[in-house]
Amino acid sequence: MPFTLLPEKGFTKAIQSEVLPSLKPFHESGTVEVSGCPVRWDWYGAPKPRGSILLSHGFTESGFKLIEMVWYFHQMGFNAMTIDHLGHGYSRLEEGNESLTDVRAFSHYLDAFQLVDQLMRQKGEGPYFIYGHSMGGAIEALYLKKHPGAFAGAIFSSPMIRAQTGGLPLWAASGIAKAACLVGQGGRMVFIHKIYTPEESFEESFATSRARFRWYAAVRQKYPRYRNSGASYRWLREAMKACKELTAPNGAEEIRLPTVFFLAEKDTVVDSGAIRTFAAKIPHARIVQIPRSKHEIYRSCNLAMGIYLRSIEEFLEEQLEKSAGKTR
Repeated sequence: MPFTLLPEKGFTKAIQSEVLPSLKPFHESGTVEVSGCPVRWDWYGAPKPRGSILLSHGFTESGFKLIEMVWYFHQMGFNAMTIDHLGHGYSRLEEGNESLTDVRAFSHYLDAFQLVDQLMRQKGEGPYFIYGHSMGGAIEALYLKKHPGAFAGAIFSSPMIRAQTGGLPLWAASGIAKAACLVGQGGRMVFIHKIYTPEESFEESFATSRARFRWYAAVRQKYPRYRNSGASYRWLREAMKACKELTAPNGAEEIRLPTVFFLAEKDTVVDSGAIRTFAAKIPHARIVQIPRSKHEIYRSCNLAMGIYLRSIEEFLEEQLEKSAGKTR
């Protein structure tokens, strides 16, 4: 089904006057509880659904940051379910440092993700798909390893198979995080990370669309829950453990479903080489590099966004045809 790409000129107005009002009649939200913390989910049912897709956001992000992608999936005919991962957005307790992103174990992300996945299947019909960006892509990969037959297809967008760690090997970054945790500093922010400031810099961001950047920067200024900006040493320890598992020789062994990996041409956050190696272990996985893009491909300028979305749509259409063939 065709989609309409939002214009960069007047982007915020388009979100407020077109995207949010069109999704509102189909929107439900709620929480599930994991490790004593409410985990926020948002459901956007399509009028005539052709399937359902579960979206997994990146580090210091939120489900709402993906609302433009939800709108495109809606246009393509898919129900969409988003989650605020633990320690992000509305999935954290009221008290504490609004800038800090913390998790006690990566397995808690998977526990919450499974509950929201189950809820999606209660609300919407299949075939079911999954989309993950950055940290959300690492969660997606680990989840697929545990539930290899759960989805008809998987979309990875700049997934955190291996994080860029400032030139440090994984073992060194992991060692620093473990040492901090051992001396009782696990809940403190990593020393190179910074607290939230409303004066965010587009030039230092991972977006290439100034309009898309400005929209979410304004959201963060208005809603304190979206102001995550740095990791705890505990989060770093768990992230390094996840990367170690995914970059191991058998890191992709259980994943056999149709997959597409999107790489940003100018990614400085995740290791594109590690993504290519990971994808090469999955039968028939395809890789698409998006020109003129940085880490957050879904916040690219419209030239890159057009390539990105058409490639996603083509992949989904192919999997829908395969699923239809199996049911005949």
